[in-house]
Parts: sequence; C-alpha cells; structure tokens
Amino acid sequence: MKLVQLFIAITFLCISCKESAEQPQRNIRRVKYAKIEKSSGQESHSFSGLVIAKNQVALSFRVTGTLTNMNVAPGDQVKKGQLIATLDPTDYTLQTDQAVTQKEGAVANKQSAEANLKSAETQLISAQASYDRIARLYENNSVSLSEYQSAKAGLDAAQAQYDASKSQLDAAISQVTTADQQVQAANNQVGYTRIHAPIDGVITDVNVDANELVSAGTVIAVVSSTGQMLVEVGVPEILINLLEKGQQAQVKLPSLQGQSFNAEIVEVAYASGTATTYPIKLRLVDPADNIRPGMATEVDLRINHSTSAMEDLITAPIKAVASATEGNYVFKLTPAENGLCRAEKVSVRLGDIIGNAYIIEEGLSQGDIVAVAGLSSMFDGKVVKLLED
Repeated sequence: MKLVQLFIAITFLCISCKESAEQPQRNIRRVKYAKIEKSSGQESHSFSGLVIAKNQVALSFRVTGTLTNMNVAPGDQVKKGQLIATLDPTDYTLQTDQAVTQKEGAVANKQSAEANLKSAETQLISAQASYDRIARLYENNSVSLSEYQSAKAGLDAAQAQYDASKSQLDAAISQVTTADQQVQAANNQVGYTRIHAPIDGVITDVNVDANELVSAGTVIAVVSSTGQMLVEVGVPEILINLLEKGQQAQVKLPSLQGQSFNAEIVEVAYASGTATTYPIKLRLVDPADNIRPGMATEVDLRINHSTSAMEDLITAPIKAVASATEGNYVFKLTPAENGLCRAEKVSVRLGDIIGNAYIIEEGLSQGDIVAVAGLSSMFDGKVVKLLED
C-alpha cells in the first residue's frame, strides 16, 4: 500500500514539474516587430496636407473705422467687384470737405495772384517804355540826369513788383497742386471705407460683425477661388531636393470616404521660411466637385533615391521609437533558444522623419529586429515571441 502511495506521489510530482516548466512558455508575450533595412532606391512616403484654393485673398480695410455693413457670410458666392463690407465714412467725408474748402481757398489765391501779376506786367511794360524814351532823350542831353534816374528807378520798381507777383503766383499754383493732392487723398480715404471682391469666388471666412471697430489691416474676410484646388504639404529638408515639378503623387481625402485622386507637383518651395519643413503644392488632376478648401489629405509620394546618399541610410518605424529623459531608444529583439527573443533597450540617435519612419543615425544596424508595439511593458532582458503576420 505504501508503495502504491509512493508511486502516486512521484507521478503527481512529475506532472507538476512538467506543468511548471510549460507554464512560463505559455505566458510569454508575442510582440509585433519590424526588421531594420537600408533605404531602398525608390520609396513611398506619406505626408499629411490640406486642400487650399488656387487663389485665396485675405480682405482688409486700409483705414480704421466702425463696420456698418457686412454684406456676405461664409459660403456666399461673390463676383469680382461686388461690395463686401463698408465702414462708417463720416470722419473721412469731413476730411474731404475740409480739403475741398482748402482747395477752393488756394484757387482763389491763385486767381488773385494771376490778377496781381497781370497788373504788375502792365506797369512793367509802361515803366520800360517810359525808361526807353527818357534814356534816348538823356543821350541827346534833352533831359536832366535826375529825370533819367527817376525813370530808371521806376523801371526797377516795376520789375521788382513783377518778380514778386510772379513768385506769389508760383506759390499759389503750388498751393493749388497740394490742395488737389489733399482732396485726392481724402477721397481715397473715403474709398478705402469700402471693400470689393477682387476675384470671383466664395467667402470661406468672416471674422468681424457689424458695428465692430475694425483696425486698418485686420482681416475681415477671406475669399477663395472656386476653380482649381491645390494640396499643400510640408516635406523634410532631406527630401526636398529630390522633388520636382510634374512629379506624380496620390492624394487621399479621409472626409470623402478615403477617395483617392491623381495629382502632380506644381510648386516646390526654395526656402522653408519659419517652418521646419519645405512646402510643396500639388494639383489634383481630376478633382471631385465636393472637394473644399481646408479638407485634410494624405499625400503619397514615390521618391527615387538611387542617385542620392539616401540609399545608404537605415530607417526604423516611428512606432518602434520611444523617448525618456535620457534620450530616444528602441527595444532590439535578439534571438534566443527555443525560437524566443530577448529584449534589449538600445539608445538611438535620430535623423529626419521620412514618411512613417525615422532615419537612424546611430544605435542600430541593417538586419536588426525591433519591437513596434507594447513598448511601455518592455524591459531589458524580457523574453518574448515574435508575432508573425
């Protein structure tokens, strides 16, 4: 009986040991992974972008004033020259009236100066004739020296009066010219209280309401052309020199059930401005009528790197990279026994983002395997299984 009990105990112990040996194997987690490869000669890169109108104009007043009328709302169709909004022109009209009054005064002064010059000219002609006559008589000793000197003084006085009158007329003419310019400037100010549509299009934004004080230069509305739509995306500097006008692309619009459209690059920026990427614009080859400015897009570009240094670079999926206070890192999966892998936390130095991947400048080599999911639960030395597709 004791032998039977001993046999049963040994059997139970063996089974328990076997189950305890198999239990960790069953609890080992399967993880998604990616293999680190060199950049290929031609790759597809995806970028987020926005639909924009080919022509888009921000409307603003050139003067400050109170908005009396806003004649449009978002979505309204407008024609070139159509009145969009007006400011209260009262103050500017008063300035115009003042300028007109000043001009009238300047014109009156000019007319008076012309009359004075005409009178001075008549006196000068008379004095010149009198002087010529006395001078001839003086040469013949027919008049005295005092008479000659008196005629000469009269001529000089008449000449001085003529010169002064001419100067006064010149000044009056200048005043009229200045007054004309002031009237024109005042009329312009009145005209600046009205904004007209510069193009045929649709109002895509209105930023002010009636009776609101609007400063000069404040954008009150945006009008966009209703014709051809463009797509604008930002491209990292490492790729911008590989793009050119006419290059083909695919544009997907999530808001339109993921519809995809052929597109071509029509503009490649030379400078990035204040952004960290370079903007490019694409033309939709055969767009749908329900595409509107502001819609989000996904742009797929196929870029040929065969003649660039890109083909010598390696990349890792963005999902494989995590960050901590000490820097960026990945979990490299090294094959171990029984088809398992052991995780190793490896610091990496990152370059630019290309599509959905980072350029790895340091830390990984071609052929390395890295985890791309569950990084928060990973740690150095953790044993895992590769999750095959």
